[in-house]
Formats: sequence, structure tokens, C-alpha cells
Amino acid sequence: MFEVFKKQLKLQWRQYLAASLASYGSLCTGMSMGWTSPVLPQLRGPNSPLPRVPTLQEESWIGSLLVLGGLFGPFITVPLSKYVGRKWIIMGSNVPLLLGWLLAGVATDLPTLYVARLAWGCATAMQFATVPLYIGEIAEDKIRGALSAFFLLFINIGFLLAYAIGPFTSYWGLTACGGILSLFYVPFTWMLPETPFFLVYKGQYDQASDVLQKLRGGSKEQVEPELEGLKAMVTREFKVEPKISDLWATRGNVKALGICIFLAMLLQLSGIDVLLFYMEELLAKVGTKISPSDGTIIMGVVQVVTSCITPMVVDRLGRKLLMWTTSLGLTIFLFLIGIYALMDNYYGYNVAPVAFIPLLCLIVYMILFTLGVGPVPWILVAEMFPVKTKCLASGICSGMCWLAGFIWTRFFRDVAASYGIYTAFWILAVCCGIGFIFSITLLPETKGKTFDEIQDMLNNR
Repeated sequence: MFEVFKKQLKLQWRQYLAASLASYGSLCTGMSMGWTSPVLPQLRGPNSPLPRVPTLQEESWIGSLLVLGGLFGPFITVPLSKYVGRKWIIMGSNVPLLLGWLLAGVATDLPTLYVARLAWGCATAMQFATVPLYIGEIAEDKIRGALSAFFLLFINIGFLLAYAIGPFTSYWGLTACGGILSLFYVPFTWMLPETPFFLVYKGQYDQASDVLQKLRGGSKEQVEPELEGLKAMVTREFKVEPKISDLWATRGNVKALGICIFLAMLLQLSGIDVLLFYMEELLAKVGTKISPSDGTIIMGVVQVVTSCITPMVVDRLGRKLLMWTTSLGLTIFLFLIGIYALMDNYYGYNVAPVAFIPLLCLIVYMILFTLGVGPVPWILVAEMFPVKTKCLASGICSGMCWLAGFIWTRFFRDVAASYGIYTAFWILAVCCGIGFIFSITLLPETKGKTFDEIQDMLNNR
């Protein structure tokens, strides 16, 4: 078994390296997303860069504007993807990413912080729409799911870095760390090869063959069948230029679009961005006795460790099983957090003997989300759509994901302030419960299936 593993690693390490380099940007955007958790308390302190303490509404805008900025990403990636390629869009995400860190570093007022958050959101959305697509086009079918999970792994490493560095340094120290780490993404993206599919689409067959040889670790003759398959696919799929109406041209496309949009929105409606952006604040509000900064570090470590496990299970257990089990688990544990908060904050019961429950539930929440609800929607986007509509579908799903995320991150704290933190957690639980029912009844299994098999299944053939 070990010899088989060594042989596979020798042949596939280039694909793992390319997926890692492409996903490194999500580490940087993960830091920008987790930045609010340790920074918001600092903005209320004496060493804040702002001239006054921000109000609750202003803090909500600081948190939610990153997600609003994500709505601009698809408008950049979708029109450009068929002209400049996946590599250059990934490289282009460096521009708003670095701009955000620069603006956050020099900010002395709220409008500058707002613009920084919008820039980070644009960079994040460009990567969400392009990096999973890039990985899906460079990966062999048998390791496609595992490589696609790298994207979420690097995001969680970014969150952990923000959680671990933020409480022990100043506002400027955390921001400088994020900016320095983001600078490394510039040379990393230069090293990325363009995807073989895009090169074939542009008629650059020799370059596509060279890239396939490097990625697969084989000779020209060995990659020739895959190259011919790509040529045949491009010839079949791109007889006419793709248009948005292609997304509902067949029953299978309509079904795939509905599934992926729902799951992309569920990803946000499960409350992940709310928890990650306001982790320290939420741990304090639900009454856990551990310090909020220590709690966020524990949560970050759990995310990263679980993300390392995800690539090993996503292609073994299947997409459907992961989605319904994890969404059911999220429903249960979010409901339990709500009950705890109701007993503690509303009725005033002595909950000291069970003070570990909120942190334990949130840890389990992070494990379940990272195993299923988080990575599966983006894997399905890369698997379910015909090649010529995949980029359009990815952009639409990404846009709907960010729209749902903006609404929730903007108004979650208002709901908590008006109706109690327990009510807000119960709303999250209901959303996850709907996701559980959807996954059980309507989500097909795509594990180990070729694209043609997936299309036959979606079209009931």
C-alpha cells in the first residue's frame, strides 16, 4: 500500500503543488476575513487608528462590506475568463488584495476602512469564482475532490493566523502581517501554469501538451489521449459562443444551477461568515467562560486540522452523504447554542456547570462545516456544468453566495440586539435544517462519476 502511495505521489505531486500555489491567495483573503474578529475590539480601545469609537451599526458595516465587495468579483471574472484565462484572473486578484491591506494600514477614518473591506471582498470573490475552476481543470478525476478541498484549507489557515496574531499585536501589526503574506502571492501566481483546457480552447495545442506532461508526470505519448479528449470536448461544446441562456437550455443545466445556487447560499446562511467575522464577540455573548481570544485560536486550529482531513474524505464518502450529515449536525448544535444562550442571557439560570457547551458546540460546528457544507458546493460547481457554461455558473453561484452573506453579516447583530442572540442562532439552525431536507431529497451523488455520467443523471437519462 505504501509503495502504491509513493508511486501516486511521484506522479501527482505537480498537481498538488499547482493547487497549493493557486490556493495560497485564499490564505491571504482568509486573513482579511478573520481580521475583524481581533480588530473590532481594538477599534474600541485607546490604540485605535480611528478618531472615535465606531457605533454598532458602523462595526456591522466594517464586517459586512467585505461580503458586499464579493458581489463585484463575478462581474470581473465571468467576462474575462474566456479571453485571458484562469491564471491571469488569479494573478489579477492580487491587485484588490494588496490595495485592501495598504488602505487598512494607512486608515485613519471609517471610509478608508470601508474601501479596504470592499477591495478585500472583490479579491476574495475573484478567487472563489476562479481558483476552484482552475483546480478542477488541472486535476485528474480521481483526485479532483481532494485538490478542490485545498482552497478551503488555505482559507482556514488564514483565519487561524488572524486569530492567533491579532490578540497579541496591535492593529497595525496584524495588518502588516497580512500585507506581507499577500506579497508572496505575486510570485506564486507567476509560477502557475495555465490550464490545459483553456490552452486547447485557444488552439494552443503544443502548450497544452507541455502543461499536461508536467502536471501528469508523463511523456507526450502518454498524455495524448487526454489532449485529444480535450480537443473533442472543445469542438463539441464550443461550436457556438456560450451565452447565459445556455444555463437553462437543458433540464440538467437548470437542475444543476438550482442545486449549486441553493448550496452556495446555504454556505452563508449557515452563519459561517457571521461566526468567523465576530468570533470573539459571539464567544463572549453566549456566556462561555474561556477567554474570547483563546476560544478563537482553538476554533482556528480546529478549522485547519479538519481542513487537512477533508481532502481524504471528500472523495471517499461522497458529496451527498457529507452534505446531509453535516447540515443535520449544524442544525442540532446551533439549536443547542441557542438554548444555552436563552437559559443564560434571558432566564438567568446558573449555567456555570455546563459553561463548556457553547465552545464545544462551535468546535463541532466548525468540524462539520469544514467537512461538508463548506467545500461541497464549490466541488459540485466544478463537476455539474458543461464546460462552456461552467464559468457563467460559477460566477452566478458566487454572486448569490456573497449576496446571502452580506445580508446575514449586516443584520445578524441587529437581530441579536433586538431579539436576543439565541433567536439569531435558531434562525441559523432553521436554515441548516432546510439544507438537510434538500440534501436528502434533491441532491444527487457525483462521487467518482465522469462529467457525462453526471449529465445523464441530471437529465434522467
